[in-house]
Amino acid sequence: MRRFNAKWLIAFVLALSAGAGLAQETQEENDTPADPAMMRLDPRAIEIVESVATVLTTQETVAVNWLVSFDQVIDGREKLTHVRSGRAMVARPDNYYAYVEQEEGSREFFFDGYGLTVHLPEKNAYTHMPFFGTFDELTEAVREEHSESLPIWKVLVPDFADEFLGDITAAAYLGVKRVAGIEVHHVAMSSYQEDLQMWITTDPVNPVLAMIVGTNPYEQGWPQYRAYFSNWEFAPDITEDSFTFYPEDEDDRLVWPKRNNDVTEGGN
Repeated sequence: MRRFNAKWLIAFVLALSAGAGLAQETQEENDTPADPAMMRLDPRAIEIVESVATVLTTQETVAVNWLVSFDQVIDGREKLTHVRSGRAMVARPDNYYAYVEQEEGSREFFFDGYGLTVHLPEKNAYTHMPFFGTFDELTEAVREEHSESLPIWKVLVPDFADEFLGDITAAAYLGVKRVAGIEVHHVAMSSYQEDLQMWITTDPVNPVLAMIVGTNPYEQGWPQYRAYFSNWEFAPDITEDSFTFYPEDEDDRLVWPKRNNDVTEGGN
């Protein structure tokens, strides 16, 4: 089966709309850049992404269920797929909670504007990093200081539009489709870092993300990540304790991991 990355999918759609054909290419042939005349920013695609960005970033509280799968390429050929799922919630500007189920066990993330706590329920353990600031400031600090990222942070931060549109070089609107019985707009975008597709609900008032697929066209095997979203809520149930972790007597406190290292036992 021959494959397209998003750059070539965009070029293909634009070529058809102009009455021209585009031959399918192999992965090796795709290393040749597409014709710049075929690569452009479709205003309709930009408008749809900006519309969902506006909705998600103007809500005071947001909660969503999510499932993410991502590829690990082995020996440049074989793919191993990893899966994570959970629920995330923010109360802007400085509260965040996420529950994650993954191969290594479940995790909980608590941020209340004063510190980030990661709870490992199966191990009766937790680790805490003091941090005073907003949720978006926290995401930046975690990425820069620890080379890690918080679950689905990218769709919850205030600069959603910049994260997804800031450095794109091409965008195409691919029409209305259906995902799991829901009517969605299909948008494809490309940047120098990755190729990206989005499926965004057609709700004219509160459009939300249904699915995202990202492709790394520069790594052999073209690894992808796929994110699926459901049960968006803009008025979730929130209590005073929703974003703060209170350890039990049997919980052990672990040392906050150093850059690129796993959590290790010890500490106070």
